[in-house]
Amino acid sequence: MVNMEFFNKLSGKERVGLAVAVIVIALVIVDRLIVSPIGGKIQRINQDIHFSEKKLSRDLRNINNRDMIEGEYKKYRNYVSKGAASDEENVANILAEIESLARSSSVSLVEIKPQSPKNYDFYKEYIIDVTAEGGMEQIVTFMHNINNSNQLLRAVKIRLGLKDKESSNIKASVQVTKISI
Repeated sequence: MVNMEFFNKLSGKERVGLAVAVIVIALVIVDRLIVSPIGGKIQRINQDIHFSEKKLSRDLRNINNRDMIEGEYKKYRNYVSKGAASDEENVANILAEIESLARSSSVSLVEIKPQSPKNYDFYKEYIIDVTAEGGMEQIVTFMHNINNSNQLLRAVKIRLGLKDKESSNIKASVQVTKISI
C-alpha cells in the first residue's frame, strides 16, 4: 500500500506536516461533500419557513379583517359585473340605462350609436355616441345623471349647440363610455 519506506525517511517535522496536510485535506473533503450541502439545505428550509410565516401572518390578518372586507365588497357589489356577459348584452344594458336617464331628465334622444368595444390589457371600454335635445336645464340634468349612474357611465366628450336659430332648445352630442373589467 503506502510505501512505509518513504514515511520512515521523513524527519519528525515533515511527518507532522504531512499528517496536518492529510487532516486538512480530509476536513476540506468532508466539508465539501457533507457539511456544505447539509448547511445549504438547512438554509433553504429556513428561508421557506420564513416565507411561510410571512404568508401565514398576511393570511391571518386577512381573516381578522374579513368582516371589514365583506362590508366594503357589499358597498361596491353593484358596480362589479356579474358573470361573463357578452358584448351585446353589455351594450344593451348601457343603452337601456341611457334611455332611462333621458326619460327621467325629460330629454329627447335623437340618435344613439354604439361603437365596437375596445379591448385593453385587463378591461374593455364601451363607447356610445348620443345625440339629445332639450332645454339647457334638462341637458345638464341628463349629463349629471349619466355621470352618477349605477353602471359607472361617463360623459367624456360633449358638444352643445342650438337646435335651430329661433329655438331655445339645445342639441347635445355626447360620447358616453363605460369601463368593464
